[in-house]
Amino acid sequence: MGQLFDYLERLSWNNNREWFHENKAEFDELRALWLNDVQRLINRMAEYDNTLKGVDAKDCVYRIYRDIRFSPNKLPYKTYFSAVIAQGGRKTLKGCCYLHLQPGECGLHGGIWCPEMPLLTRLRHEVEDNIDEFLGIIGDKEFASRYKLSGDSLKTMPKGFDRNSPYGEYIKMKEYLVSMPVADNYFSGDDWVERTAEDFRYIKPFNDFLNYVFEE
Repeated sequence: MGQLFDYLERLSWNNNREWFHENKAEFDELRALWLNDVQRLINRMAEYDNTLKGVDAKDCVYRIYRDIRFSPNKLPYKTYFSAVIAQGGRKTLKGCCYLHLQPGECGLHGGIWCPEMPLLTRLRHEVEDNIDEFLGIIGDKEFASRYKLSGDSLKTMPKGFDRNSPYGEYIKMKEYLVSMPVADNYFSGDDWVERTAEDFRYIKPFNDFLNYVFEE
């Protein structure tokens, strides 16, 4: 991964179309290797998650190009490589695993990002109605040693929920995410795919809990 991180560093200093096209051959090579690694990761995770069988890395990996149409930031390229590991790939609405490689900002993440309000309300009720199970998942020793809850929260209880609930911090969440920041060298060595698959294994109970709402 050393070459990938070096490339991303240089891209962050030269985030323009001229430099990108001059170095397009290197990008194409790195993207091909990235797709291969993500596919290996998917296949490894599919050994313990049947929903990932047959998932194609091309559906999971994000493009390098930024959508700048409505953004004040007009830099054309992302300075990271990322992928959503889930059935449906990056278009999934369900709980998933997310891999982010960016110099100094790498991480393993999971859960549901920015759900629409109807889904968010259902998730909040799922947490409220099954709080013991939820607390058991996030309090598991192996899980808690890796992941912490993250994401935005409301300052007050949402309408329709008991404002005196002792579990308000979980009901007020605007998205149900967990994160594990890692150093860049986490991805060094030939075994990083196996290590990542093993660390992602501990997110599965959390995602399974969130995904109950899709079965109701």
